[in-house]
Amino acid sequence: MLQYIWDKIGTPLLRTFLIVLFILLVYPLNFGIEEAPKINALLNVDKMRIDYLIDIIFVLTFLFPLIPVIGKWDELIIPLQGIIASMILFSWLCKAISINDYSLFPGFSIYIVIIIISIIAHWIADYLSHYIGDYLDKTFDREGFGTLIFQCVILIMQCPVIFIFGIALGNQISN
Repeated sequence: MLQYIWDKIGTPLLRTFLIVLFILLVYPLNFGIEEAPKINALLNVDKMRIDYLIDIIFVLTFLFPLIPVIGKWDELIIPLQGIIASMILFSWLCKAISINDYSLFPGFSIYIVIIIISIIAHWIADYLSHYIGDYLDKTFDREGFGTLIFQCVILIMQCPVIFIFGIALGNQISN
């Protein structure tokens, strides 16, 4: 029972915190700009902004698998969570610097790049988790290292996807 709760709530919540933390830590560089309002200024406009960001990304963990196309491609869930979080943060940034003419959809070619990188990253994470996980399971006489390795590697390997999307968004305001 405890393992089920961890798999269905704990892991997605931890993943959500890590995605949001990554996006907040690389701000404003994730939008390709050097000068922007401090992250605290964006988050403190409303006391609920950080809660809103975490809640939305966490709920998406459960909603994306219900969408027929996305539900079949598990490798797209983490990038989509990062993309949505980047969109939210970007909209807050644009409001803070009084830019009203922006788009949250940077172009079709960016999405093709994101899909390709996401699929390759998922394949590499699966490959590494299989071989490293088996080795660690045998070495420490335990089971489950493969899942742990997969979750760690996939989070790390999806960071460039989120960064690429943020740069594409930021190109609108950096020119």
